[in-house]
Amino acid sequence: MRLADDDRGRVPFALVGVLLLVGSATLGVSLLDDGRRGADLDADAAMNRGDAAAQTALRSAVADASRRAAAEPVLEPADTPYGRAINDTEPFRDYLRIRIYLAVRDRLAAVDERVRSVRVRASLPPVTNESTLRAAKRRVSVERGGEGRIRVAVRNVSLVAARNGERIASGERSLRATVPTPALLLHDRVERYEERLNRGALDGAGFGRRFTARLYAMAWARGYAQYGGGPISNVVGNRHVELAANGAALETQRAVFGRADPAGRAGLARGTARVGLTDALAGSGVGGQEWVDYVLGNGDPPTGSVPGRVAALADRPSASTEMTVGVNRTADAATYDLLAGGDGERTLETVLDDAYAVDARLVTNVRPVYSEVEPPSEPDGEGWVLNDTERRRTYEVAEGSAVAPSLAEGYHELATYSRVVAETTVVHREWVRENETATTVDRRTTRYRVGLRVAGSHSAGELVPDRPVAGVHREGGALDGPNHRAVASRATRKLVTDRGGASALARRAVADGDAEAETRLAARQPDALGGWVYRDLMDLRERVRNVSVAVERGAMGTSANPPAELAATLRDRRAALVDAPDRYDGVADRARVAARAAYVDRTIARLERQADAVDETQSEFGDALGRVGAVTDDRLDALVDARDAVTRPGRHLVRADGGAVAVRVNGAPSYLTVAGVDADRLPAVTAGETYHPLAARNVNAVTVPYGDAADRITGKFVDDTTRVDLRTAARTLHETNRILAVTDDAELADRRDELREAVEPALDSVTAEAATELAAATTLEEGAAHDAAMAGLRRWDSTGARALAMANGSAAGAIADAAAARGDTPDGEAWRDRVRTRLAVATTRASDKRAVRPPEGPVRDAADHLRGMARDRIQSAVEQGLENASERVTERLTKGRSAVPAGVPVTPVPGYWYATANAWQVNVSGEYARFTVRTGRAAPTAPGGTVAYSRDGSTVTLDVDGDGSPDRLGRATRVSFDAETTVLVVVPPGKSGVGDVDGQRTEESPGWPDAGTSAPAM
Repeated sequence: MRLADDDRGRVPFALVGVLLLVGSATLGVSLLDDGRRGADLDADAAMNRGDAAAQTALRSAVADASRRAAAEPVLEPADTPYGRAINDTEPFRDYLRIRIYLAVRDRLAAVDERVRSVRVRASLPPVTNESTLRAAKRRVSVERGGEGRIRVAVRNVSLVAARNGERIASGERSLRATVPTPALLLHDRVERYEERLNRGALDGAGFGRRFTARLYAMAWARGYAQYGGGPISNVVGNRHVELAANGAALETQRAVFGRADPAGRAGLARGTARVGLTDALAGSGVGGQEWVDYVLGNGDPPTGSVPGRVAALADRPSASTEMTVGVNRTADAATYDLLAGGDGERTLETVLDDAYAVDARLVTNVRPVYSEVEPPSEPDGEGWVLNDTERRRTYEVAEGSAVAPSLAEGYHELATYSRVVAETTVVHREWVRENETATTVDRRTTRYRVGLRVAGSHSAGELVPDRPVAGVHREGGALDGPNHRAVASRATRKLVTDRGGASALARRAVADGDAEAETRLAARQPDALGGWVYRDLMDLRERVRNVSVAVERGAMGTSANPPAELAATLRDRRAALVDAPDRYDGVADRARVAARAAYVDRTIARLERQADAVDETQSEFGDALGRVGAVTDDRLDALVDARDAVTRPGRHLVRADGGAVAVRVNGAPSYLTVAGVDADRLPAVTAGETYHPLAARNVNAVTVPYGDAADRITGKFVDDTTRVDLRTAARTLHETNRILAVTDDAELADRRDELREAVEPALDSVTAEAATELAAATTLEEGAAHDAAMAGLRRWDSTGARALAMANGSAAGAIADAAAARGDTPDGEAWRDRVRTRLAVATTRASDKRAVRPPEGPVRDAADHLRGMARDRIQSAVEQGLENASERVTERLTKGRSAVPAGVPVTPVPGYWYATANAWQVNVSGEYARFTVRTGRAAPTAPGGTVAYSRDGSTVTLDVDGDGSPDRLGRATRVSFDAETTVLVVVPPGKSGVGDVDGQRTEESPGWPDAGTSAPAM
């Protein structure tokens, strides 16, 4: 078959035409789509480039905005349309969001990316008013992306692609970036620093606790220096408050930033050195611009120092240092109580009498053993009526066996008797019937066995350990005394023989049951008993005197109660102190132990009364603290303890995600002074203004004994608070005499004469009390006793010295010696001790009486004049370097001005002065004119630059709406703080006490109550 004829596999021509037509159309469309696809690719590429450029702009904008925000932070929004858009709960973060938005918007305006003919621009809406600013702020989120990083997101950034001015693509993007910048880190650290500055001492680690610790260290050092006689009239002054505040602020800087302001450290070192050399010891009046120039590093140190007068403060006691408090003079007071009696308690004589007394009693035991009973008889017949009855009893007593009565606890048998008593009862009855009378007689006999026992008890009482007494009823034992040798026969005679004998008493026991009786017999005491027992008590007294407890010094003025602890200690040791043997060596030995028990119990009772007085004193002291705004009670205890919890922070770097960062601190001023600072010293201060970086106020709770606060406390224990105790007046007079011996001062001499006239009647009164006590303690008549008292006082050559000897008890020994030197008195150790003890306690108690308390006025006038002289003389000595000052006069003036003690005695009962407490309420207000922190860490766009965060109180403005005029957003508030603390100082009793004695109870710095200057108007 020909090919032409074969039609297999053939395609119609028409179909081929159709295929060609469709193919040509498809090729045309493909060529058109390739052109359009190229345009879309250009737009996508341009948009991607625009997105990348926007991200770069975001990073750059965040770095720049954060740096600018840190340099001019807003911490207090302004009351303006744009200022109100800033949230006042987190103003800096809101402000940073605004800064970032405006910076991003500015940088997005420069985004111009091209891909061939396609151009892409990025933008954010402009800010025109408050509502648009709020909307703009909501587009931005800012958060910490770790230490030293900020994670930022900006939403709804517009990207527009155009060709030849015609928009071909658009979209909104959310830009996100984490930018390494320390702005938030620095802000948060400064916020933390300010929070720590304002943290109270009881609220945790911070300025308050460090300030308290430093102030306590200085106050305790100065308080003990004053107590030791140092020339300190003001224990806590604002200069010391300034030092403590700056030291605490610098330590807080180190804790928060890793390092402290180096200029501040230098200023603190300068200030500490200056105050330590002069102001702390001598009260030098260096201040004002001279002080500011010195501590802020411009100028030479102020002239004047006290060479050789600075002691190491580290050795001074602190509030946590324990002090030992002993029974001490209470041991003498208890001896006095035992000798002289009082409060219904037994005297030593009574105790010995009781030890030699025997309680004897006769007891009986009656038991019926046989009875013959006849039935009653009646007349014969009926109708008889009983008209009368008569009973008669007769007794027959014979010796026989009987059961002796039992012994009561604590009694033993002295004698026993046994009797048999027959009791016969005859009953006569008269009967009547009409005119007839009849009588019947009935008999009844009962036999009783009667035991009689004479028992004795020679117990010395419940408080004396019950032990057997060796040879109690025969001579011998200690002192070879008679003991109770004749007690049994004396008891038998008094209870049995003198009452009719055993048979008669047996009859009485049966007849009416009143045969029993009791009596107390006094056994004869050895002649040497009293002296022997007293010598034993002397040894016990010294042992008890040395019993002590350890208490923290700081707790003495608040919660510690030494006499209560001492009483508890003696109770625990009572058995060991009484020291009773297993078997008494005769009655004298038991009498000795009874006296020891009585003495220990007297001491405990007296300590318990003192403990009540301490509680009352502490309560009143707490009230005094409360009146000056100080913390009291448990909070004061916690404050004293809290200062020990302070740790000194070490220098360190601030941890950041990119590595450790060194933060540098620069305060202006670097050292906060209570003195004013002007613009020449501190550029951050407006010209013409005086800036007070630190304002301080301190109030001494109790200044001198005749102050209001002390009156309220001592008024609990004395009748008249317008008078002072003899010790204070005598010491003031004595020191005045000492000063007048080396210097001429007519006014002081007049004050001395007035004071002497006030002291002399008090001395006469206490001398009369001493003579009365001497007569009571000896066989001397009143006149002879008075002569002995005057003879003893001749050892001192002036009214002041004699009065001081009476007040401090040293005159007691001299008077006892004078009495012993007389021919009509004994001259033995025990006798002298007995007299001395009674006189010492009696004169101390006498000082509590109104007649022995001189009026306040002459004491105050003399003491004030002494202080004024001392202050002037010491100031002159400091200024001249002691070159032209009389060391002798200065030393005596130093002691003289502290003659009147300050503070509150714990407790103010004469003779029981455990410690002296005082307190200061200290308040400070501080403010930095400018506070700057900076770090070398910066954004990559500015390598090697620094970021500084600074707050100087200035107004922050920013052109928010782009109209060319700055808009006020708020203020970069200054770093400021307020703190308060209560400083408690406790010193041992006596001497000058502790407190401010310069006549100025409240000290306020020039800028008080607010540091800095008035805030600029918003």
